[in-house]
Amino acid sequence: MIYYTKEHFLESPDFPFHIAPYEFHSNAIAPHKHEFIECVFVAEGEGEHIYQGETYPIARGDFFVIEPQAEHGYRVTGSVPMVVYNILFLPELLEVELRQLSQVTPFIRFFYLEPMIRVSSEFQYHLKLTVNEGLETKFVLDRIVGEYGKKELGYRLCVKAMLMELFISLSRWYEKRVSEPLSAVRDEKSVMAWVCEFTKLHYAQPIMMEQIYQMCGMSAAAFTAKFKQYAGKTFMEYRNEVRIGMACELLRSSGDKIIHIAQEVGFNDLSHFNKAFKQLTGKTPGQYRSTALTSGNRSSHHNY
Repeated sequence: MIYYTKEHFLESPDFPFHIAPYEFHSNAIAPHKHEFIECVFVAEGEGEHIYQGETYPIARGDFFVIEPQAEHGYRVTGSVPMVVYNILFLPELLEVELRQLSQVTPFIRFFYLEPMIRVSSEFQYHLKLTVNEGLETKFVLDRIVGEYGKKELGYRLCVKAMLMELFISLSRWYEKRVSEPLSAVRDEKSVMAWVCEFTKLHYAQPIMMEQIYQMCGMSAAAFTAKFKQYAGKTFMEYRNEVRIGMACELLRSSGDKIIHIAQEVGFNDLSHFNKAFKQLTGKTPGQYRSTALTSGNRSSHHNY
């Protein structure tokens, strides 16, 4: 299995980004994994996308997101070359912007939800652009390719601005086509399992409760009751446990300031973080770090 790290493709640690159009003829791209996000736009031709062991047809106008660590590859099936644009980046490239967009449900649905439910839903959630949408997308992508290639003054700001323009347009188009809730394609138990998995992957995102139960197709009361029945705790309690668990890892493995760790795991209020941390671990973050250091990291086996 080929594994691509950020050093293989991305420009630099302070600008973890890469974009390029690729033309595939009869050759295939072997299944591989990578540690960065990959956005794919099929500009010409048709082929197959091998994703997590399943094969799906792709063709001109398709746009989809490949999350980090997902095994995937490509094959050309048509008589003409398949041209794809690959946008590769780490989330920290757009940290502030992604936080802002995470407050918009259409973006959450497209960027975070679509990859997670792709396999079980037979790829029905990938975005198929119309001719005009495809032309608009290719125009923006070509502009980004140009800026990234020339690297003139201010190119990084231009690239980020155009990426956000693209993501907003894609989210709007996606929402027009896909409005059915998760409950339309999954039973209640698997919906709750999805919520738990989604939370583990995106614990630091400022996603609101309203967005979660709307995407599940449930009222607030129904979601609250069903989640507690499934997980044995409220959604907020579950998310706090996930966040505090990650904070414990960071406290043990890094020398970052506690306020920075709190922000990294999704707490913007330090006092709220300290209170939640002590409720779950019985210690303040500072006490936890001191104990971990003096005990030779034996506390790494702690549940949290």
